[in-house]
Amino acid sequence: MKAVVLCGGLGTRLGDLTRETPKPLISVAGRPFLAHVLDQLAIAPIDEIILAVSFQWQKVRSEIGDSWCGVKVSYSIEQEPLGTGGAIKHAMRQSGVTEALVANGDTFLKMNAGDLLQFAQEQGADIAIALKVTEDSARFGKVNIDALGRVLAFEEKGQSTKGLINSGVYFVRESAFASIEREAFSFEKEVLTLHCSELAIY
Repeated sequence: MKAVVLCGGLGTRLGDLTRETPKPLISVAGRPFLAHVLDQLAIAPIDEIILAVSFQWQKVRSEIGDSWCGVKVSYSIEQEPLGTGGAIKHAMRQSGVTEALVANGDTFLKMNAGDLLQFAQEQGADIAIALKVTEDSARFGKVNIDALGRVLAFEEKGQSTKGLINSGVYFVRESAFASIEREAFSFEKEVLTLHCSELAIY
């Protein structure tokens, strides 16, 4: 299984911190934030990590190199930002993979990625999402699921209630992009939300 890690965002909300440094390379606990994400992927059933990069991608490659804890690292370079969906689609097609584990290079969720992959295969999912329980979902928007774990709806942000939120870690089949011809698009808005009823999302 391949893993795609999204590292192409500009990180504009961090101001001067990301003016010359890609957001995933900002230091957290003495190391680039991306290092913490890659450490967890390296112990998963993953044989290659594909970093989807854009802004100052050379700095990411210089920091991370071509392997991480014994796992091959390759790069999917966007000449212009493609959005989260476009970046995943581009990385998967460039690497010739039909399914992948996907994570964000600026978000960390402590989890067993192998469990997510197994669950996705068991359910025959087009997309499987690692969800997290939070006491206040207002900042994120809730994910509603049925008793089997199938996603029924993504609620808008703003409701201060306990619920499940999207952690940004996914299993994705390349076929989930079959109806999208554009190169640049949002995975969250134009795949998950827009096609929730059509795709098998768990």
